[in-house]
Amino acid sequence: MKNAIRCLILLIAALLISLESAGQDALLRGLGLDSDVAKEETSYTCIPLPPATPPAQHSSAEGLPPLPLPVVPLRRTEKKNPPRPPVLIAKIATKKQSDWATNPGDCKNLLKWMAKNLNVHFSEMNLPETQIPSDPKSVPVLYRTGHDAFEFTPEVRQRLRAYLLQGGTLIMDACCGRTAFVQSAVREMRELIPERPPYFLDTDHPVFHSFFDIKNIRYRPYALKAGARNGDPAIIGIDIGCRTAVFFFRWDVSCGWDDQPDNDRHHCLGYEIETAKQLGANLMAYLTAERSAALPLSRALDFVDAEKTKTGKFLIAEAKYSGLWKCRDSGLSMLLNSFHEQTKTPVRFEREEVDLGSSRLFDMPFVYMTGHQNFVLTEQERSNLRSYLLRGGVLFAESCCGRKGFAESFRLEMSKVLPGAQLERILNNHPIFAFPNHIKDVQPRPALAEKLQVQGRIPPELYGIRHEGHLAVIFSPVGLACGWELAECPYCGGIHARDALALGVNILSCCLLQ
Repeated sequence: MKNAIRCLILLIAALLISLESAGQDALLRGLGLDSDVAKEETSYTCIPLPPATPPAQHSSAEGLPPLPLPVVPLRRTEKKNPPRPPVLIAKIATKKQSDWATNPGDCKNLLKWMAKNLNVHFSEMNLPETQIPSDPKSVPVLYRTGHDAFEFTPEVRQRLRAYLLQGGTLIMDACCGRTAFVQSAVREMRELIPERPPYFLDTDHPVFHSFFDIKNIRYRPYALKAGARNGDPAIIGIDIGCRTAVFFFRWDVSCGWDDQPDNDRHHCLGYEIETAKQLGANLMAYLTAERSAALPLSRALDFVDAEKTKTGKFLIAEAKYSGLWKCRDSGLSMLLNSFHEQTKTPVRFEREEVDLGSSRLFDMPFVYMTGHQNFVLTEQERSNLRSYLLRGGVLFAESCCGRKGFAESFRLEMSKVLPGAQLERILNNHPIFAFPNHIKDVQPRPALAEKLQVQGRIPPELYGIRHEGHLAVIFSPVGLACGWELAECPYCGGIHARDALALGVNILSCCLLQ
């Protein structure tokens, strides 16, 4: 009996290890870790730029006539050095300098290039790993680069996690594209924020458009030989809310920031120098814009149910699905509060999360679904959701920040969930735009206004699918949740808070009354 139990335990452990490995392999598949070029990576390395030659030393009296005594001090008329610009990025320093400092001038040279070409001025610093702050106010961006395998200690991991959750950003770069660093970085990403899975950024992400409109991502020859594809960014990120808080460059950017060309001894698996610098500049533009938006006002508000009973209270369940389903955490509570204030309907603030493939779905009269990225539902999720909608349930979905990936996937999945049905635009004379708020137009956020090339207010835009006379599916292709959450969110393709809340309240009212 004991042997059987032991065998069962070993089998379960092996299965868990297998699943973990499979997850990592799926994320890193196609990134050239098993290529012939990667297998030869130790035969080349970064060549740090030589330090600047100090000026020659001269005797103070050399070539000068003797001064008469007493000497009168000369008035200093030369300009004083300007104050140092604020620190934007700190490079994490470990005990092994040959690992993290292979490109010692990467950050400094990127910031110099930005000062020259973009007229923005920041400074950088080196920061020992043991001194990582838990609060990002003094150092908004941390940068970890290197060749070798690494592992954060539990203490460093804890501080990094607190730093990220408080609005900080972590950038990781596999210098020269080294395999050991790649594998370590992905493992640490999973450890740092396990509830937020890492994913590949698509070209719809604001980081590719925050300053330069980067449409032509190009790689060095050895990166292409290893499996990189021009046009494919291959950047892995972790989102906290709508903000990407962790960026990992599988292909090297630091050599480009440091102006390191390829030569006979230096074969970098990375981006071309110009692409690397544009990515770096866009990254800094994105991070500085998002810095003040990292902690929205709504997080300071705590909505608590005065009575724990669920009876007679309207609640919103958030859909969990096989994709990155969690974006804004506080928006639903803000929306429910506005709904209660305007309609006096009893509401329940306690969060409900329900799997689309679960039988619990049928206990929820109203389900909210959101996301940023492309996704694919499982057959179980589709079948369950179909039954839910045909039995009278309501699904409200919004493309958070107006991101194209989620919108395209949602339309495709609805055509599979309800074959033959079409998401059709809801006309402006529909009651959903009339009660309790009369909505004839809304104010787009700057990012949406720029995308639409409009000035001023625009008509509201909702789509729906009807079943037996009622709206079974309601979809907003523009972002609402950032407005509900009173978040600044500078790259949000959505509408301003007042209009987002008004439209959200009308959607809830329509679903309750139909």
